[in-house]
Amino acid sequence: MRSGCASCSTARRPRGFTLIEVVGALVIFSVGVLMVMGAGSALTTQLRYSGARSEIVVLANARVDSVEAIPFDSLTAGIQRDTVTVQGWSYERAVSVTLLTPVLGRVEVSLSPVDSAGPSHSVTSYTSAVW
Repeated sequence: MRSGCASCSTARRPRGFTLIEVVGALVIFSVGVLMVMGAGSALTTQLRYSGARSEIVVLANARVDSVEAIPFDSLTAGIQRDTVTVQGWSYERAVSVTLLTPVLGRVEVSLSPVDSAGPSHSVTSYTSAVW
């Protein structure tokens, strides 16, 4: 004797997925793929900005170090400007030397994007005469 309902064995049970379910799953999958691609694009942009920021920080700090290496008596107050290129972006580098007292000077270096694309950075340091 078989267990279960006798009328259940004669009814056909559907197998697999309906077309509506497959289309719904494809739509959900497609939206997920598009979101991942958008996040990948944003990540690429952030990585490029991060790399550029690292390079301009190194350039700014190297310029501050080179100004600090100059003997204090040889420093001249004023602003020097030049242009550097980092990862395809042009930056204006401004080096400002201000003599605050006869034995103390401030050195400011800033890198700003010329076409307003990309990160910027500035650093300030102080230098003094040997006394």
